[in-house]
Amino acid sequence: MDERLFSTLARWLADRPVVLASVASTQGATPRKCGSRMLIGTPTIDGSVGGGLAEAHVIAEARKMLGAEIDNSTLMLDLGGGIGAAGICGGRMHIVLRRWSGAADCQLAGRIAESLAAGRRVPLDSGALGTGVESQLAIPNVRLLIIGAGHCGAALSELAQPLDFEIHVFDSRAECLLSTAFSHATTHCGDADELGRISDTERDVQAVLLNRNFEADVAALRVLGQKPPRFIGMLGSHRRITEVRRALPELQEPLRDLVAPIGLDIGAETPHEIAISILAQLIEHRRRYR
Repeated sequence: MDERLFSTLARWLADRPVVLASVASTQGATPRKCGSRMLIGTPTIDGSVGGGLAEAHVIAEARKMLGAEIDNSTLMLDLGGGIGAAGICGGRMHIVLRRWSGAADCQLAGRIAESLAAGRRVPLDSGALGTGVESQLAIPNVRLLIIGAGHCGAALSELAQPLDFEIHVFDSRAECLLSTAFSHATTHCGDADELGRISDTERDVQAVLLNRNFEADVAALRVLGQKPPRFIGMLGSHRRITEVRRALPELQEPLRDLVAPIGLDIGAETPHEIAISILAQLIEHRRRYR
């Protein structure tokens, strides 16, 4: 989300001041964790630090800062359920707020957005986040590499679009890549060697094999196994997966973490159900290793 958020911040700052609210720390059960962020302008907002009454307090404080031109503020939100609490989750949230305005802040937001768009992580200190917060990292979107542009690949591309992935789709069949399901993705057509170039990025890469046949799986893994991405998953029956592994004896160690069959076991059958099961697993992995 950081990539989209800082791009939005740079765009909004061209017209008006904006408050950046960040979760600095949490204790106990809370809806969002350290590093979650949102933008509050007048009248628009983008992102979320948890929703509900707690977030309403954050928005009210930010609007006060905008009206009075206050540069920094801090909120301690009690979610313990007692009198005056902002929720009943049971925990506490420390939120820092920093008002961004003027040419210097606009340039800073632009530099951060450009670095994230290039796939680089960006350290954020108290000068960017607000007083009283330790340094955090702004993290670019994960590159989701969908290998196979059939029904499941199209469904995965469609459903991944609002989930802050940088989506790339590869298939040797040019006609499959013409689907409107891939209109928001970067598409690639060629032989499997192209996959090495696509996965060569500073971003974390999650590669998902949804190929039409065994041979395409073997060809893709032969390339990806040379420098495995952070996550590789493959769709297929247990027999097919066994045969694919057997065809690549030289890559057993590099592919030891291959997730196959990919997707959480929710009884998925249709392409969109399968895509949901895969995305749930990708999000779980993305949160664990961010």
